Amino acid sequence: MKKEISTSFNLLATGTLLLVMFVFEFFTMDFSGTYEDRTLLGIMFSQAEYRIIFLLLLFMVVAITASFIFKEVWNRLICDLFKIRGINLNEAYSICFLVVVVISI
Repeated sequence: MKKEISTSFNLLATGTLLLVMFVFEFFTMDFSGTYEDRTLLGIMFSQAEYRIIFLLLLFMVVAITASFIFKEVWNRLICDLFKIRGINLNEAYSICFLVVVVISI
């Protein structure tokens, strides 16, 4: 059985990473209420729900843009230098995801 990198695989992997990050932040967050948010994100969005939606959308835009750039560099440079096959956006996303997970550990 051939196992391909698909969009559903990428969505599952990304969702799992976001869940792990959320659980980590939840257990390490200071709930004392004495913290005053002076960041630009805190000034722009006073409610936490809007901040979360904004950060998720920003994460998606950055991830897709980085994957597209990686795919183009791979297909235009690496393929010609080493005579290997080109990759599609799903494979580029998975490689970028893997690099981020390995670097963040």
